[in-house]
Amino acid sequence: MSETSPQTIVSAYLDAVEARDFERARGYLSDKYFEYRSPILNSDNPDEFINNISPIGPILERIERRHTFVDGHHVCSILRFITSWSSPTPTDAVQWCQVKDGKIRRIETFFDARAYREMFIQDD
Repeated sequence: MSETSPQTIVSAYLDAVEARDFERARGYLSDKYFEYRSPILNSDNPDEFINNISPIGPILERIERRHTFVDGHHVCSILRFITSWSSPTPTDAVQWCQVKDGKIRRIETFFDARAYREMFIQDD
């Protein structure tokens, strides 16, 4: 029996997010060793992470996969998230995932977060 490749796992995770199927997306994340880092969110809990990203569902139109690099258990994807607020808005991002034992253990996402900070982060 062959093991599912890290690229296949990350691709399936992105498919689930794009389909707004956050329960399925959660299934690709490690239960015990998960970590997420980005300009607007840091999380060490996969359930908390999914809970925090699911509000993007209503405005996410699609994820364009521009290029993927694979190095062992590391998968780096150059992506364009197309969201719709008042009109379609592209956000270019680089997402670096580390996959071990068939699950995503770490996701680090790099992007210009100014528009998302305004939408999700409330200043007191």
